Amino acid sequence: MKKTCAVCALFAAAFFTVSVVISCKSVPLPEPPEVSVCSPEAEPFEPNEFELRVFELTNVERSRQRLPPFEWNNAASCVARQHSIDMQSNDFMRQRGSDGSDSMQRLERAGIGNIRRRETNIAGGWLTPEEVVAAWMESPIHKPNILSREFTHVGVGFFPRPDDSESRYATYWTQEFLAFD
Repeated sequence: MKKTCAVCALFAAAFFTVSVVISCKSVPLPEPPEVSVCSPEAEPFEPNEFELRVFELTNVERSRQRLPPFEWNNAASCVARQHSIDMQSNDFMRQRGSDGSDSMQRLERAGIGNIRRRETNIAGGWLTPEEVVAAWMESPIHKPNILSREFTHVGVGFFPRPDDSESRYATYWTQEFLAFD
């Protein structure tokens, strides 16, 4: 059985660039995780294998530049996954949430304080952690966040499109980069 392959054009917005490739290969995606609430009182966030792999690959890129590794931030990862879920559920690709929130507001709602600076990387359509990190590293907008000396912590969120969804991308990815006072 022949499979066809389509390459989607570069999608650009005012504050970010996302490019999508619909791949010919079959990549098993994890099941969509339970929707978790990101608050200080919530159950601890459980990262999935794709989120942990993006974290690992991001630190590999930092080590190539002789930068210290990021520390994992569990609360920021919950916020990042929630944003990926929001983008998938509401079929959009932007840093501002469907409720109008920016990432600082979402991080503060999750109980993360003393944030001096934060940045966000988002992407849609990349099927593997390797593909999305490679795409971010090729992007003049996203790469500086990964290689910034200022950021010390990162949260990673991933959400695959459920089978019954008609959202435009197969996957949704978010990274939250943090520097604390």
